[in-house]
Amino acid sequence: MKGFTPHIGKNVIETLTLGMYENAHFIYREYVQNSADQIDIAVEKGILNTKNDGQISISIDKENKSIGIEDNATGIKSSEVLQFLGDVANSQKDRNKRKGFRGIGRLGGLGYCETLIFETSYQGESTKSVITLNAKQLKKIIEDRSLNMDAATVISTITRLEKEDEIKNDHYFRVKLINVTNNELLDVISVKNYLSMVAPVPFNEGFTFSKKIHEYFKKNNIRIEEYDISLSLNNEKLYKAYKINIHSKTGFKPVKVIDIDFFKFLDNENKLIALGWYGITDLLNYIIHQDHIERGIRIRKDNIQIGSNDTLNSFFKEDRFNHHFIGEIYVIGDAFIPNARRDFFNDNKTVKLFQSQLEFEFINLHKLSHISSSIHTNISKVEKYYHEQEIFEGKIFEDEYEEKQKIIKIDKLKGEAKKGNIEIKKLIKAPLPNKKINNAVMTIYKHKIGDINLSIDDSVIFDTQEYEEPTLSKLDNSEKKVVFQIFQIIEENVSETKIVVNLKKIIAEYFN
Repeated sequence: MKGFTPHIGKNVIETLTLGMYENAHFIYREYVQNSADQIDIAVEKGILNTKNDGQISISIDKENKSIGIEDNATGIKSSEVLQFLGDVANSQKDRNKRKGFRGIGRLGGLGYCETLIFETSYQGESTKSVITLNAKQLKKIIEDRSLNMDAATVISTITRLEKEDEIKNDHYFRVKLINVTNNELLDVISVKNYLSMVAPVPFNEGFTFSKKIHEYFKKNNIRIEEYDISLSLNNEKLYKAYKINIHSKTGFKPVKVIDIDFFKFLDNENKLIALGWYGITDLLNYIIHQDHIERGIRIRKDNIQIGSNDTLNSFFKEDRFNHHFIGEIYVIGDAFIPNARRDFFNDNKTVKLFQSQLEFEFINLHKLSHISSSIHTNISKVEKYYHEQEIFEGKIFEDEYEEKQKIIKIDKLKGEAKKGNIEIKKLIKAPLPNKKINNAVMTIYKHKIGDINLSIDDSVIFDTQEYEEPTLSKLDNSEKKVVFQIFQIIEENVSETKIVVNLKKIIAEYFN
């Protein structure tokens, strides 16, 4: 409106730093994201030869409560440093080309330290620019209700720019948080866990399916962007936490990733809008243990996680089924614009189409999990029968009754095994939703069956032992008959085999 100048209050800064995100770790994502963008630009400008030459280093000093995040990318020209760092929510980045584009992430550290420092130098310049933001002063200004300052004035008040001499060919950008006020940000393990799943880092070498993933993406003309990110004093390189051997939540059962399969999402014009992969485990019917930070199918944009491992829960028929799987879905194209909180995307037709396809794909995964449960249960019946049969053949029984009871138990298990065998055949021969699910079922079946012989041989006859009846020498024939009747009553009414055997033994010894 002509003649109207809106006043953007100081409290907006608090919203941008503390109020926008639930997890304080987001500051690492924002600064790593900015560094990755600058590495891309450095390659485009020839400052770096390839992305592999780019390095992002994170140092955490818990004792001194400080954090440092540094890259060797473009740096910022001395003449542009105030505009680049001083403007808020006025980023000049191309949102269709860069990972960060709103220009608010760099302020994130203000909410979690007393002093936020940016240090930078541009290649070819012999100047180091140092911008210091007094976060402690910022908090006092925001809390003082008598100060009616706008956001721009506040930022200007807490900011100081200094210039220093620097080696001419040095090029870097460095973020420093001094006197960090949030202990979670100083916990190296939690930061490592967070970045290993959120940041654009490579797959762990122990995750043997990474080559298959890269080949599939390359076949579809998509490259997974990966950056060299190291953490703390020992410069430990970060990798995604995916691995082959994991455990279930219930019973801590060992679970193995035996294969992977892929998602492919197309728009109405048959154009690729997302590509992904998911792990097929030998126990898809079990929830993966929460200690495995990689559980859940996640969503990524430019190989940076959007939201959390729970973001896609609601697209499953039941939320918990997302945690039966591991996997990633990479969205592709300009239509996927992360919202300000970076927990999903701004709504549009492409995003809605993607959501409907997600629901369809996850219905199939839900079915696959149930089929996996049936395969596991029925193969276990066959395994149990063969196990008990093997025990029987090597056991010496103390009593004819004990042996008979064991044979009855094995016969019952044999019947269950036969039923299980029939069910397995039905499962692998039944028409399934699509070829992909059918392939996954066969993969699980072949892995679970291993060397197990599913056919049950009815001709097997158990060799029973010969037993001598107790002499009961102290009794005459009519008295012996009564004792044998007592034995029969005990056998029919006492369910515990060991108690039956012991009672008969005690009685027999008493009358011998």
